[in-house]
Amino acid sequence: MSEPLSAVNLGAGPSTPDQPLSVVIGLESMALGGCPINALDLGRSLRERGHTVNVFAIDEPGPVSIASYAERSGFPLTRIDARAGALARTRQIRRFADAHSADVIHVFAPWLGSAAVASIGGRSRRIAVVTNWTMENVRYTPRQTPMIVGTRAMQVEAQGFHGAAVHLMEPPVDIEAELAGARGAAEFRLAAGLADDDIVVTIVSRIASIMKAESIGYAIAALGRLDHPRLRLVIVGDGDAFDEIAGRAEAMNSRLRRPAVVLTGALDDPRSAYAAADVVMGMGGSALRAMAHSKPVIVLGERGFAKALEPRTIPYFLESGFYGTEPAADPIAVLSEQLESLIDPQRGVELGRIGHELVISKFGLGAATDSLVSMYRAEIRRGAGTAARTVFGLETLVRAMAHQGRAATKRRLDSMRGRVGTPVDASRTEG
Repeated sequence: MSEPLSAVNLGAGPSTPDQPLSVVIGLESMALGGCPINALDLGRSLRERGHTVNVFAIDEPGPVSIASYAERSGFPLTRIDARAGALARTRQIRRFADAHSADVIHVFAPWLGSAAVASIGGRSRRIAVVTNWTMENVRYTPRQTPMIVGTRAMQVEAQGFHGAAVHLMEPPVDIEAELAGARGAAEFRLAAGLADDDIVVTIVSRIASIMKAESIGYAIAALGRLDHPRLRLVIVGDGDAFDEIAGRAEAMNSRLRRPAVVLTGALDDPRSAYAAADVVMGMGGSALRAMAHSKPVIVLGERGFAKALEPRTIPYFLESGFYGTEPAADPIAVLSEQLESLIDPQRGVELGRIGHELVISKFGLGAATDSLVSMYRAEIRRGAGTAARTVFGLETLVRAMAHQGRAATKRRLDSMRGRVGTPVDASRTEG
């Protein structure tokens, strides 16, 4: 569901510190994924606390749209043309924020930071906030912009080069909502062709060539190495690497002479998939959602990284996030060993309990929302005056437009020289 950009409305001014806030949330695309789900969950939680929340999304599609999730959360999505340049994108964000008398523009993508910052120029108490829930810091976000990152290690690193406050907020989990969806576990097993006594290992993920497909491929290979007759791997998701993973699954099923690997495609509400699992493999928000369901978790990453959540690994995950890039000499052997240890029912139940207690204590949506409101109010009080914001906004916009122009010139020169590559939206790569 979407609605057109509204006309400028400067009626009500920004709120005082004791009044409810008007918050605009910006999503980087229309694709369903962990970050936009977290953003909308936070928006819903803010609204339940009396704040006004409106959402825009860059109109760039994905394998599965976030629109249904946004509609269930009660948010119409205003779409901003993905082809817009830096100036046009800034104007659209500014117009949207003015229409809703926004106190806060909170974008959940680092590359949107420049446009968000430029859009607040001339608005006396409006602030821009950028969340980076990827696993790497970026240096192109405007330095005077409050930044939120998802791991302690990223926060420490970013504090060394980012000119404004760097806040830590792990991606939150709506634990009550997760558990409310657990009632569909039996139906999910039935639909996926899973027997009651099957040991179900589930991956809920975008099946993308970047970051995801490698570890999913290792999971399929690890299943084959164990060759346990009741072990089933269920992969929930879609993406540009779906055909590749489907081919690997088909080859493994043929080798084992049974449907050991099942691909369901993407689900816009995967809670029943988590609930139906005995073990979950995943990274980031997917691992946290599995913990909310009291499932034992193997955290996946890149280069063969795989590490089970257990007492001795919790400090690592709290410092570095639920992800890793440490290379494994034999990724399939590492993952097979981790998986074999977790399919023991007694150990699985114990580790599921530990994970559930951790997610309640550290990653609950309510506590995250309260922290976010406190941060918004502190940054509004700290914000510069209208003149300084105007100057900073213009500087940010000029830098973004200059970089976009340089990138466009380079593409034209490369085309003339016969070296055309994949076009890059320069406004996404530098502020």
